[in-house]
Amino acid sequence: MNSGDFASATRWTEAQVQRLAWIILLLSFVTCVGLSVLIPWQVLTYLRTSHIGTPARVSALSGVLRLEHPEREPVAITPGTPYSRLTEGDLLITDAQSQGLVIFSEPQFSAPQDLAAVQIYPNTQVEVRYARYPRFGISPEPARITLYVRAGRIRVIRLEGQRALELVIQTPHGQAEVLSGALAAEVQNDRTDFTVRSGEARVGNSAGIRTLKSDQRARIGLDGRVEGPLGAGRNLLPDLFRAPLPERNVEEPVPPGQWAIFRFVKQPGESPGKVAQDSEAGRRVLAISRSGFDHAQTGVFLLLNQDVRDFRSLQLHITLKILFQDVAVCGVVGTECPLMIRLEYKDINGNDRQWLQGFYAIGEVSPQTPESCLPQVCPPPYNVHVRVPLREWYTFDSGNLMESLRAIGAPPATLTRLRIYASGHSYSVMFSELELIGEE
Repeated sequence: MNSGDFASATRWTEAQVQRLAWIILLLSFVTCVGLSVLIPWQVLTYLRTSHIGTPARVSALSGVLRLEHPEREPVAITPGTPYSRLTEGDLLITDAQSQGLVIFSEPQFSAPQDLAAVQIYPNTQVEVRYARYPRFGISPEPARITLYVRAGRIRVIRLEGQRALELVIQTPHGQAEVLSGALAAEVQNDRTDFTVRSGEARVGNSAGIRTLKSDQRARIGLDGRVEGPLGAGRNLLPDLFRAPLPERNVEEPVPPGQWAIFRFVKQPGESPGKVAQDSEAGRRVLAISRSGFDHAQTGVFLLLNQDVRDFRSLQLHITLKILFQDVAVCGVVGTECPLMIRLEYKDINGNDRQWLQGFYAIGEVSPQTPESCLPQVCPPPYNVHVRVPLREWYTFDSGNLMESLRAIGAPPATLTRLRIYASGHSYSVMFSELELIGEE
């Protein structure tokens, strides 16, 4: 074949050229349309699903809290030295003498709100499975926190963050999604008990789902069967953090179930202090503050008139933060703590009794600053004041008061009044999550 024949054989016809042009044009159009759809979709998907770790602050309330991770050396967390590098996969372990508190917060605000608070009780193991927060503010996705309780007991409080939260507690037997309020989870070898202290939760597994309200409990056994809603201990206290707060003398008659403010100053003309309902990092609080030179008391009280002779359990729960105090420990006779709880009652013989618990953040116990209220000032029991970290949230549980007061020969018959107050010269304190749980 000569060159002329080859050229004539490979010469494209006009129809072929047009066909090729249309193919190129259509492919270019499809590619352009595909890229115009795919690129924005990928960008939107990234903006929607991209996440960062949820900041968390771990504090030891007592003893040593151990943190383990498969790829890192263990960390020992002690009171007063919080740990702020909690990540997914971390395992928190308490022994018989230790307790811990974990606070998950929002990461992207100048004044971040707390998302959830988790109290870890003794002899507990909790793994952080998910702790994720959307990277971008335009994302509609919720923050996600999932904890796996291998053994022991925790209490979870869902707080009022600015973003929706998916808060899930898993155990070997099932799981609970905390929709609002506070939930306690206790894991034993043969079962898990989920108890809603306030708010609402969905509890269950593949065998079924139960919705629990305040003061309800569900149990999941080894067979996977979900029992509930069951009865649980009830909170004997009305809401303090949103209720009207009139001011009264502490001895003045007040309708039962009505919280009231009281103030006392030793020197007339000095500041009586302030009591205010407020919010702090996503939680409802009552804040008490005062600046003065002589003794004063500022707080709230409630008349109870609650018969507890048939109760088998009575436990007080509170979360508190001391911001400032100027009197070391609780003063020279042990009555000037920046936060004090006084539960007054009549015993089975009709005698007036009280249970007093103080909290402080500054000072060392000495003969001049005793560890409890002195016998010449206070009746028994002489509870040791609890030292808490300054400017850190601290959770306190009293244990079963029916048992402890019966052990000293003063079992309660009727609860008459509850006072929560700051005492001293100058102080600033706030508290939240106040409960008095009774179980018959």
